[in-house]
Amino acid sequence: MNPKLKKYLALAGSVTTVVSNADAQVVYTDVNPDYLLTGNLNTYDLDLNNDGVSEFSLMSIDTLINYVSSSYTYINNVRGAAINNSSNSNSWVMSSFNVSNMQQGALISSAAQFGNYTSSGSIGSALGATFDYSILQNGAPFYTSNSFFGNFNPNEQGILGLRFSLNNNLHYGWARVEYLPDGSLSIKDYAYEAMPDTPITAGDNGTGLVGVHEQLNAVTISMLNNNIRIENKGANDDCLMVLTNISGQQILDKQLGNKIELIDVSEISSGIYFVKVISGQESYVKKVYIK
Repeated sequence: MNPKLKKYLALAGSVTTVVSNADAQVVYTDVNPDYLLTGNLNTYDLDLNNDGVSEFSLMSIDTLINYVSSSYTYINNVRGAAINNSSNSNSWVMSSFNVSNMQQGALISSAAQFGNYTSSGSIGSALGATFDYSILQNGAPFYTSNSFFGNFNPNEQGILGLRFSLNNNLHYGWARVEYLPDGSLSIKDYAYEAMPDTPITAGDNGTGLVGVHEQLNAVTISMLNNNIRIENKGANDDCLMVLTNISGQQILDKQLGNKIELIDVSEISSGIYFVKVISGQESYVKKVYIK
């Protein structure tokens, strides 16, 4: 089996993909739980349209380079994360010298500057990287330095602006990641605009904007095995949950009286559904995929 296809199949169980029915057709994929990319030269194939063919490759770097010249020993410890394009050269990353870290709500369109990193043997372009450099003379410390390179600062979430070609049409997308101090990369979610040559807003998931910082909603909805997990952080404990399918048909409803509720959906057919939690005059809706 093709190695890329094997990796795609292995990851497919951990992502949830939903499609917006608005004028702009945003296809959103939630990597749940977040995928932690770590180690040296390990990769994550970023397949924006989930067709088994990756457009981009994210890479973690953790390597120690030593060499000796005369009485000097040179040591370079590199930790970081980078992005590379697929070998077909039909994908591009927003960049201006370094890979751009997009602000939530920024427009990703043909007006942006894009770069392609597909040169043979290249690890791509760094999102963030730390270089610890030292020189020993006859085994004793002689010189040390530390530097950071890239636009994705440690412990901060950021958004990549992306463009790729599909059936000879250009599409725009984004991916949200968090660069960690040890050089590992947490991959959270991504999306693309299914309408060709149509801009997309950084963080747009089809129903609104994902937060670069966690959303401040009082209600959190997630999937836990064969259960919908609903956590109510608000003051009002009296909430109603309504589950509907993509056709708008109501599947079930349940009164919620606890701060955390687990709702068994193991008997419900697999597919995309909408979970709506109603509290007083307010409501919160999230798309989920039931396996």
